[in-house]
Amino acid sequence: MEARFRRVVFLAVATALLGAGCAEGRGEPSPAGTRDTSGTSDAADEIARSSEQIDIGGRALHLECWGERVAGEPTVLLITGQGPTTSSWELMAGEFAADGHHLCAYDRAGVGGSDPAPEASRTTEDQVTDLVALLDAADLQEPVIVAAHSLGSHPAIGLVARAPERVAGVVLIDPLPPRVGAAQRAALPPEKPDESPEVAEERRFLTDFLYDPAQSPEHLLLAASDEEVATLLDEPGPIFGDLPTVVLQGPGPPPVPGLPDSYHAATEAAFDDGFRELAAESTHGTLIDVEDTGHNIQDDQPDIVMDAISDVMAG
Repeated sequence: MEARFRRVVFLAVATALLGAGCAEGRGEPSPAGTRDTSGTSDAADEIARSSEQIDIGGRALHLECWGERVAGEPTVLLITGQGPTTSSWELMAGEFAADGHHLCAYDRAGVGGSDPAPEASRTTEDQVTDLVALLDAADLQEPVIVAAHSLGSHPAIGLVARAPERVAGVVLIDPLPPRVGAAQRAALPPEKPDESPEVAEERRFLTDFLYDPAQSPEHLLLAASDEEVATLLDEPGPIFGDLPTVVLQGPGPPPVPGLPDSYHAATEAAFDDGFRELAAESTHGTLIDVEDTGHNIQDDQPDIVMDAISDVMAG
């Protein structure tokens, strides 16, 4: 599902495991942190691990944690994108925990070890309700630092909007800006009987897929979720306030044969604008261009993600 979702958002038709967010620029990555990585690979094999089912009121969400709680330091709460489970954080979480930190990741309803979502159709608001219930029931060091990948940026934004006192900082890892889908739909050429198969397929994905909750194991209504998050971002003032915030972005997607150049340009512009908007939602926001990576920066460049978290911890 994650691969198919990236196909919709990033136009990645030839790759099942790679995607890309659009970059603001193509310069050298900004410096991030001074974390000492020496010896972490061996130590990562010896860190404390826990795995439990957290009851959030008649159903359970799966929670996985790495490392021990650290006095005076918030837990890092990892939020996956569309589809992957807590296991997607193994490499980065293990190494960062070996440096003496505490990290936890959870499977959203209907994913991995978590119980299915009770509703036939859900939005970001429902995801945030589950997340707040998880924080209420789990023994986490709060306020947490939220590190969210891709579509996981939506519940992260929603959590800050609903319960800002529970968040100490934000790291968004190649996030999905909420206005991209609408920009892509608007950029498609007018429908015609003899349009190319590529354009017809893109049109189908941008209508059926984004509006059909049955396409998602979370029963997520993606278009409505986008609208909810965009509405939050449109409220007066920066939604992240003074929280230290880092937005990591990967390289932009290449043009897709069969789709108009104007469509690709509109997609790139929507991502560029979205990344800048998210970084500007904090008075202490930083936008970092990450090179030599695909969509999963936590796998391709884990040190950059760990450095970003360290920067946010330092305030």
